[in-house]
Amino acid sequence: MGSFIYAPGVSGLADRLAERTLELVNIPSESREEEQIREHVLGLVPPGLNAEYADDEAFFFVPERRPRAPLVILAGHYDTVPAQANIPGRIESGAVHGLGASDMKGGVAVAVELVRDLAVERPGPYDIALLLFGREELPPEHNPLPALFAGSSSVHDAALAILLEPTDGKVHAGCLGHINARLSFRGVSGHSARPWQADNAIERAIDGLAPVVRHEPRDAVVGGLTFKEVLSVTRFEAGIADNVIPALAVATVSFRYAPDRTPASARSYLEELVGDRAEIELTGDSPPGEVVVANPLVEALVSAGARGIEPKQAWTNVADFTARGVDAVNFGPGHTERAHRRDELVEIAALVHAYETLRRFLTGTMGEDGM
Repeated sequence: MGSFIYAPGVSGLADRLAERTLELVNIPSESREEEQIREHVLGLVPPGLNAEYADDEAFFFVPERRPRAPLVILAGHYDTVPAQANIPGRIESGAVHGLGASDMKGGVAVAVELVRDLAVERPGPYDIALLLFGREELPPEHNPLPALFAGSSSVHDAALAILLEPTDGKVHAGCLGHINARLSFRGVSGHSARPWQADNAIERAIDGLAPVVRHEPRDAVVGGLTFKEVLSVTRFEAGIADNVIPALAVATVSFRYAPDRTPASARSYLEELVGDRAEIELTGDSPPGEVVVANPLVEALVSAGARGIEPKQAWTNVADFTARGVDAVNFGPGHTERAHRRDELVEIAALVHAYETLRRFLTGTMGEDGM
């Protein structure tokens, strides 16, 4: 952040993108409560795009296909994490503030405004499809995109899918895989006045979690990009009363694994690390996304104004695409450091940068500065 410049009232495009983003921010859309935002964004889709798939919180709109035009998908999720006293939003100091502004109401606003503008212009080199979906902020079993891939034929024809996730105006290639697991440590309950007659599960957990807590981040270079693999304890539950030695302690761990591992090898690594110290229950496993950097369309996106290529240090739905043989990258106006924060915001100039970069890319035009 900080590299974008915006002057209020100077750019009609800037004002339009800011107002659209604020409009979306002000519609409550926590995951599982998406009906209002869903109906609103679907009402913004231009008539030239046809609903090739519409079911179970995923809506895929495709134009009439031309024989030699590659298909490019602009994709965005309209749900958010729970509010943190940050709705309604506001426009202030060159930014749109509020829930989801960065992740990813700003990206949805850019995608919607762009397809609306291009729908009334002469077609460029690509056929442009729009994918809008919900339930992105939930565990993988709630993901609506596998059903989309099973029910749509056109999605498999895409030459490139661009997910407008927060990337600070850069292309983020690939993504980390993500395992969630519960580690259960069992002992024997007893009176806290006579702990020698019990077997404290918390003490077992302290010893058993040591390899997890001491785990050092691992740098993994994939496709020329360096991903950082990390393992963290995110929850801990134990105890039923202040005077009872607990018989059970349960820790939840989050393993963000690099794209050079398969899901099976990542699970094996975690199991070997924990060993027989605990019972392991996998509660979620989202495979990593393939690192797509050699695709000529990705190179064209960078040439159109994206601020370089970096690894995606998180999980995103690019993995849904690359796992099925469809090249995909992340590129959006949002700020990674602002996602999911109470003081979430997106700079208006970042909205303009993303819009103009995508417009140059999709229309095959270059700016006066040579981009």
